Formats: sequence, structure tokens, C-alpha cells
Amino acid sequence: MRYFITILVALLPCTLQADPASVATAESTVQGAMANYGSADAIKENLTAPLMSDDAMKTFDGTQFSAKLGCNSSQQFLEMFIAPSASGDITTLQASQDTNLDGVVDHIYAPSLPISGVCANGAISCDAGTWNNCSALAWTPSAAGELSLAPTDLESLGGCYCINNSCGSGLVMGNLEKILSDLGGGATGSLTAQSEYLTISEVGVSGPMIKFYAQKAGDCATGSPLLKAYKGNPGQLSSDAFAATSSDPTYDLITNSPAANANAGDIKQCVMRRTITVAETVTDQFVDVRIAAQGRVYLTIEFDFKDGSWRKVSPTDGGNVQAIVPTLDHGEICGNGLSVAASSFHQWTGATGMWGNYDTTVHFRVLQEPSCANNLVGRVQIQDTTSGGNAKYWLGGRFRFKTQKVECTLSSDAIYDGCNAYRNDTSCVLKEEDVDGVTTMTNYVPTSLTPLPTVQPITGSYCNIPVTRDWWEKKRTYLCETNTTYNFDDALARADHVQTTTTGTGYEDYLKQSNGSITTPTGSLTTLSEVAVPACTQACKTRKPRRATDATQSGVVLENRTDPDTYDYFYRECSSNVCPLEAGETIVEACDCLNEFGDAAATVQAIRQASRDTICTTGAKAPL
Repeated sequence: MRYFITILVALLPCTLQADPASVATAESTVQGAMANYGSADAIKENLTAPLMSDDAMKTFDGTQFSAKLGCNSSQQFLEMFIAPSASGDITTLQASQDTNLDGVVDHIYAPSLPISGVCANGAISCDAGTWNNCSALAWTPSAAGELSLAPTDLESLGGCYCINNSCGSGLVMGNLEKILSDLGGGATGSLTAQSEYLTISEVGVSGPMIKFYAQKAGDCATGSPLLKAYKGNPGQLSSDAFAATSSDPTYDLITNSPAANANAGDIKQCVMRRTITVAETVTDQFVDVRIAAQGRVYLTIEFDFKDGSWRKVSPTDGGNVQAIVPTLDHGEICGNGLSVAASSFHQWTGATGMWGNYDTTVHFRVLQEPSCANNLVGRVQIQDTTSGGNAKYWLGGRFRFKTQKVECTLSSDAIYDGCNAYRNDTSCVLKEEDVDGVTTMTNYVPTSLTPLPTVQPITGSYCNIPVTRDWWEKKRTYLCETNTTYNFDDALARADHVQTTTTGTGYEDYLKQSNGSITTPTGSLTTLSEVAVPACTQACKTRKPRRATDATQSGVVLENRTDPDTYDYFYRECSSNVCPLEAGETIVEACDCLNEFGDAAATVQAIRQASRDTICTTGAKAPL
């Protein structure tokens, strides 16, 4: 069973009296507001100027802050235009740049390759209309910030999907805004990654074109260029509003909610994720370094396991010397933290030649053990301490080293399916689907975009295997119908009961219990006496003389007057029973509850009568 909690807000009629401190605070606040915004000059100084200039705006207590609605430096720095061909590929792509934000386009990039697929950070180009002979391209700016698409490997791209006829017809025009956003977003992303001073201030899509506006750090926009366009084309405002709301998740949540559609249901989200593990087998392996010299009592060589090379260290004179050095994979051993260590020593006799007998006088020495620290370079020595010798005999030794070998195999390829229950529930409908960052369904409608197979590295303690799969993660949203209905009758009944029973001292609540019974507990209200306020706003009437230079159809007023001077009258709000006179003003009426309705009515009537025939030219009286 589902329960709904309704928050009830009731306006309770009561008379409130604040304490003297609160009254003083309120009066101080009002006086501060009037001082800052109580006149045209104050509004200009404290509101208009700070909003449109570098002047700081101030709060009532003098705290300053910046509140500019507009300033300089917003520039269109990138404009991208695309158009598909009959094959569905984008064969026209033009990116026009203002690289230094001086208002002038100084770089235009138009690739000659067809764009067959779009990625979050680049594109894929194939044979027109097919998915053959494809190459991966990534947005790559030059040192000067000039954009281009440079070859890369597919693993470096993300969120790719096909757009040409090999995947469906009309995909570019049917998903124009998304394709523009992905291409433009990848391009601007590469620019902002390179240029830290660049800040994207606005983005606008208009048909097959997307425009990006930017500003340098420390600057701000003079106003939205897109908003200015609405003055010349007001009808675009409605279409742009629809486009904006259709992609807004909050708007979609409200307008498509079960309550808004009178269709009870639950939104369920789930994930399908591919999991692959790697099995690692580490085994010991042994390798031998063999060395020999004819007619010598000792031999020292240095060897390199990386390439199997060696050199004689001593003795330095000539003579027959042999050595066999195997090779080891430096990356596998050192990259995986494996080791190499001396294991045992044995006699080595070659296929030809005369070999002496071995006894305790023959010594094997590892002068430098090969390791990752010395780049797998070692040094060994064999010596026969018997004095004398025959030059025809060979002295040879075999040095055995122990290391490890890692074998990597994919042991499992499993799919965690968190959506199985909803997929098999006939009351659930797929609403949204995202496959590896590509939106394949939105608001119950397929987008016709298909994510391309991607490569992910499967790693273990030693192994790193790149694996390609059609998809790795699917995020889905289902709408599952329920039998719940929305009923707010109880909440409305409670609101009505509380409102009708509220008095100056209390109220009666209306609560429905889980068993269906109704309780009406009472509550009290703290009421305070009313704050005394003046019967009116105290005001005074003043006048100030000036020359009657007003112009009419018959000339300047002062030319038709015996007194060239006249008066301007003003009404001013009093403060503490004091009339705030300005220079040259005199008081006509002191601070009081003025009622000038009679004068106002007479003035309006005089103006009305001035437009009528006041001398009765026809001889017949006319009504006022």
C-alpha cells in the first residue's frame, strides 16, 4: 500500500504585535530602503549604474558586491556547419574559428574525408555509405589553437556511433542537434583543455549550424547574441523554447510524470554491465648463459638479456671465446615486478674441441646479477686456479638463472543483468536507454543511433588484455504501471476544516487515522496586539519659482503673461514631521495628511474644458 504525505500550508488570520526592538528594526530597514531607492536619483545611483557599469552595488549596511548584467569581451569563437550527402555521411563540415577572440575569423577547417561516425571527442571516416576501411580521427588543436581532425586509434575515442546509410537512413537530419553538439563539444573540449584562459559562455544551435561564444578569463559578456536575434525573429522564441524544454530532464519529469498524465506508475532505473576477468598463471623458467675460452685460465663477459648480446671483458687480448646468451622480455619481467636470480652453475662443453677435466680448482662467479635496476645486464666469470695449462684445452661454464613467466587467459565473460525483472514484466515499458554513453532511446522513442564496438583493457596483477565488445554498460529507465490512484480529498478536507475553525486564539485540526476514523485535536495561537501606525503618510506641498518658458502652439507662455514667472509645485514625503525642502522651494502646506483631490479634479476639468468651445459660438449652451 502506498501513502502520500501532503504538506498543508494554511494562512491563519491573526493580529500580530512585534516587540519594540522588532518595530525599531523594521523602521530602520524601511528607512534604509527609502534612502537607497526612494527617489529617481537614488535608483539611478544605487541600482541602474551598478548593473550597467563597473560601479559596485551596495547593500543597506554598505557591503559592496559586483552585480553587472553585462560587460565586454563575449565573442563568437567557433562556428560549425555540417551537411550530409546521399550516402548519409557528412561530406560538408566547416569549422570557422576566431582563435584570438578579436572578432575576426582567422582559421577555417574543412576536412575532405567523409564523416561516417561521430564520437564524443572525434569522428570516424569510412568508405561513403559503408562501414568499410574506417579510420579514427580525434579533434586536435595546433599550438596556435587551430582545430583539425588527426588520425588516432579507436581506443582513444569514446561514445562513438554510426550516422551513414549503413546504419539507417536520415540519421544526420533526424539527430541534427545531438550530432552538432557532439562534434562541437569535442572540438571545444580539446580547445579548452589546451587553453586554460578560454571560457565557453554560450552555445546556440540554428539548423545545421552550431555557434560557440567564449570569453577570456576576467572578461564577461555584453549580452546574449542569441537573445538579440529574437528581436528580428520573434517567432523563433517559441520554437527554441520547445526545443529547450524537450531536452530538459526536469521539464520532462514534470510534464511526463504519472500524476500529470493521470497514469499511476513507478520510474525504475537499472543497469546491465559486462564483466570479464583474466586468469593469470605464474610459472618458473630457467635460462642458461654459456661461456667458453680456449687456452685460458679465466674468462669474464658482460651480457644483456634484452637482446641476447654479450662482450668479453677479460682477458683483453685475443683468443677463441664463445658465448650463448638467451633473450628475455624486459617489459613482461620488469613491468610485472618479476625478478631474475642466479640458480646454479655447471660445466659446459661445446660440440668440438678438447675440454679439460673439472674439479675444485674451477670457480664460477656472478660478478653482477641481472635485474630491472640495471636493465637486465649481467656479468659472469669462470676461472681455473690450476697453474699452467695447455693452450689446446677449452675452459667453459654454464650459468643458470631463474625467472618467472606469466600466461594470461580470459577466464569469464559474464553479464550482470539488473534489468531482467523489468524487461520481463509486461507492465513495464522502456523509457530511456544509454549504451556506453550513446543515447539509443529517449522518451519511449528510439533515436536510431547505434554505439560502435569499443575496446576496454582487462587487467590483473600482471596482465593487461585489450578486449573488444559490442557494448559494456547499458543504463535503462522503465515506467512500470501500478494500481495506485492519486486522491487529495483528505488533504483538501483538512485545509477547509482548519481554515473555517481558526480564531484569534486557536484552531481545530482534522486528521484521518489509518483505521479511517477522524480526530479533531485543537491548537492554540499566540496573538499580539496590533502595531500602531499613522493614519496616513505625512506629506507637505512646496513650490519653486521659474520662468514660464513653456512652449505652446501660440508661442512661449511668458509672452502671453503679465508676470513672466510661474511656479512648479511639489509633494514631498515628510520625515519626523519635517518637510525636506530643496534649494529655492517654499512651503505651501506643512506636513499633514494632505487631501488635494479638489485641486486635482479642478485641474483635470480645466484641461478638459480647454479643448471645448468655451464662448458658445453657436449661441446654444452646451453641457460641461
